Amino acid sequence: MPIDINFSKTTEPRLFTTDLGSYVSDPQVVNFGAIMICRHGKACVRVNFDEWQLYEGAVLTLFPGDVVSLMQHCEFEVEMLQYDAVMLREASLQLEQTVYEQLREDRCRQDSPVVTDIINSMFRLLHVYFDQVGCVCIAQLVLLQLKAFFIGFHEYLQRTPSVHRQDNCSPRVRQLFNRFMMLVESEYKKSRDVNYYAALLNITPKYLTVIVRQITGQTPKRIIDHYTVLQLRLRLRNSELSIKQIAWEFNFSDVSFFCRFFKRHTGMSPMEMRENG
Repeated sequence: MPIDINFSKTTEPRLFTTDLGSYVSDPQVVNFGAIMICRHGKACVRVNFDEWQLYEGAVLTLFPGDVVSLMQHCEFEVEMLQYDAVMLREASLQLEQTVYEQLREDRCRQDSPVVTDIINSMFRLLHVYFDQVGCVCIAQLVLLQLKAFFIGFHEYLQRTPSVHRQDNCSPRVRQLFNRFMMLVESEYKKSRDVNYYAALLNITPKYLTVIVRQITGQTPKRIIDHYTVLQLRLRLRNSELSIKQIAWEFNFSDVSFFCRFFKRHTGMSPMEMRENG
């Protein structure tokens, strides 16, 4: 039977089947990395601001900080290798930052028999070890397989440029947007000010707004606030910190402002969110 997973929890490496049923139209922030291959059915998976069509054999890669939701789906089932952010960083050490960004952007292969074969072989090998009771080398084996996958996937993208995802944005615009999203993922507790992120990107707030609107149709402020609220919901559900401590952690000036901010975006107070789970 498919396993339902909680995207908010970091775990040891796992290899399992899931239908992602709890994430239908309900965006969740993942704090781990994952490679999934569709085994059955069809679905539209939204990752950040891109939608990907998955069907049998399609491969999708997730990275920590991604905002994920399952849109349209029909008898959908995937097999997923899940690993934590520390393992992901170690596995991708040989890749330059620009390569890492490219992999995040070009994360889905729908009609690539080579990639499908690689993942099928990788998962078959890992199953040999996962299925052994008491195997103590799972983490090392997963790490080695991830290193090989990322290096090989990057080489595949370089060798087959025609399969890259196409959009109407210039490479410079897409690169700046990807950097903006990565900054939001790392800096959301420090600031929710558009000027702060524009300065880190060495561009004007006006130009940042143009870039973000071109790709998402939304403002940078809305994206920053939305991502912050998703993280706050996770924190309220999974932490024993007080409301006041969480407000300080997310750099709110006072608790009352934090409560007003949260209720404006969710329709609930932080306490109501915590009580309702």
